[in-house]
Amino acid sequence: METLTFDIQDGVGWIRLTRPEMRNPFDVPLRKDMLTVLDQVREDPAIRVLVLAGSPGAFCAGGNLHMLKANADAGPAYWQQRVKSGLRLINDLIHLRCPLIAVVDGPAFGAGFALALTADMVLASPRARFAMSYLKLGLVPDLGPMYLLPRIVGLQRAKELIFSTREIKAEEAQRLGIVMEVHDSDAIEARARQIAQSLTLAAPTALALTKAALNASLDSDQQTMFTLEANSQAAAFSSPEPLQAIEAMLAKRAPAYTGFPPLTDKPKDQA
Repeated sequence: METLTFDIQDGVGWIRLTRPEMRNPFDVPLRKDMLTVLDQVREDPAIRVLVLAGSPGAFCAGGNLHMLKANADAGPAYWQQRVKSGLRLINDLIHLRCPLIAVVDGPAFGAGFALALTADMVLASPRARFAMSYLKLGLVPDLGPMYLLPRIVGLQRAKELIFSTREIKAEEAQRLGIVMEVHDSDAIEARARQIAQSLTLAAPTALALTKAALNASLDSDQQTMFTLEANSQAAAFSSPEPLQAIEAMLAKRAPAYTGFPPLTDKPKDQA
């Protein structure tokens, strides 16, 4: 693939963006490569956690300005389709059944910021910078930030970040809840690997059900969530994992989970 590499290490899939000279633009080639990787992740039950990392010093600086200029007069239908195509990727990332960790070691601007927001956990280095830079180009934020950002920082702060287009450093992003932890550039991937490995020890079906329920929680009322919890618990007990965990606990050993059950259908495109 021309925009990234993908490898699997001990149940953890690693996506690394590989065009630092362009600061890893969010463009058509990147979308195609990432969708290819996500197809593999969905089909491989041995992949228990996914890590998305940019290049050292560069996460994703947003759209490809040369492409935007070349297609500026393409018309509304073209741009609607382009955004919907990008939203398919964003939707798939948000609704991955396995946890997604983003490693941000450089600028995450515009679409790059939106990409980071899809992660369940974001780790950043001191040289990470985040900016909702769309309005600088006379554009509306797309690829999910108008849905995701207010749910993380609150509506008023989301408006301020989007309207001002200002850059925020890793420490402020952590205070706002965008970033979970800040680590030096030479230690950030080791920390991501540590977290990812700990998550591979969790019961995969229960973890996937829990992630899906938490994703639904901010758009649901109490009774809907109570029903979802009951249904999710029933689904968890229908898997072999609770018995494996109970037997392991009684025997004072770690359970040997085999991974996610294979999927027969892809998630529906909700974009």
